[in-house]
Amino acid sequence: MRIFLPTLLLAVAFLPHLNAQYATVNFDYEKARFGENQPLPAETPIVFTGPIAADIDIVEVRIYSSKGKEKRDPLTFADWKRPKDKSGATNFNVLVNYKLRASKKVDIEVTYFRPISDKERQALTERLSKTIETYIDSQMGDGGSPISFQSSSKKMLKEMNELAESILSSYRRRSDEPIPAFSELVKMKIEQAESVKLDKGAAAASGQASAAKMKQRAQLVKELRELTGMEVKAMSGTNLLIFADSRYVEDYQTEDKAGYFSLNAGYGGVYLGGNLDNLEYGTSPYLGLSFPLSTSTIAPRFLRNASITLGVFTDNFEGEGGKKITGPLISRPFYLGLDYKLFQFVRFNAGGAVLEEPEMGAGGVESNSNRIFIQPFIGLSAKINLFLSLDK
Repeated sequence: MRIFLPTLLLAVAFLPHLNAQYATVNFDYEKARFGENQPLPAETPIVFTGPIAADIDIVEVRIYSSKGKEKRDPLTFADWKRPKDKSGATNFNVLVNYKLRASKKVDIEVTYFRPISDKERQALTERLSKTIETYIDSQMGDGGSPISFQSSSKKMLKEMNELAESILSSYRRRSDEPIPAFSELVKMKIEQAESVKLDKGAAAASGQASAAKMKQRAQLVKELRELTGMEVKAMSGTNLLIFADSRYVEDYQTEDKAGYFSLNAGYGGVYLGGNLDNLEYGTSPYLGLSFPLSTSTIAPRFLRNASITLGVFTDNFEGEGGKKITGPLISRPFYLGLDYKLFQFVRFNAGGAVLEEPEMGAGGVESNSNRIFIQPFIGLSAKINLFLSLDK
């Protein structure tokens, strides 16, 4: 028995490598449903596929928590872009690596983009230009006189980019590069204009020096407008696509996952007493059941790997002086504890064993009454999963 604990701690097993699996789901554009209205696959990456028109070059898929579009960002986002060498492609394939939780409802948005026409590009450029011109005018003091900007250059650049981003939210670029924003050159030009210090008294003066400063400031503001105009054209340049259509599907169900419990067979030891120099313990095979703390593949690792386990030792133990140690009710020791996956089929078990032994009477003679007590145990076991599925 003394070689049991070292042997237990040195046990090993092989953990096979598992390749990732992908579930393919077809999106029906006309009916705004997935497959034949089946629940979405849960706890696995999904490839969304579906037919597209010849002029659709980008398809985006966003998944939200139920009723979540107006409340928060999507749980995940993925897109498909038509490859240059597949101009005749008739289907899109969007790989979503996010694993959906089982037995939940989600909202799904599928958005389509097509190339922008020359007329639409011109309209976009004009809208951007007018918006930025109006913003610059709003930042000038005294009815547009170039006295002083009302915001810092950093704040102005940020607000100009926010305005442009709002307008461009319905547009995409064919390449992986984002639509350009206003550059640091714009910020530098604002700082140059602001560096020409003018106050109202100087602006009202008739001196030649103040007039020169006002002219210099006006020239810098003009250059700022020209620079922003050039960068607006870059934003609305080539390879731009425009929103074509979208489908928003609410409260779509994910599939249920079958629960399971496990049959365990193992070998373990129970501490009965003594110290390191005179350790007293019993060993026995055991059989039991395990109930996982979580069956979800996306739960925290500890919950995925741990189970509550209970079972019975097949043999009784022998205590000090040959005293027989059994268990209550079934005349065998039984246990309750946790098991944790060490390898694919090997579990480490630890918990408490419920034991029963005769009480000693006067003179060291066993009495007719028994003592029930709990002692720690550890063990290694193998398991077989039994899946449960309840039809609705």
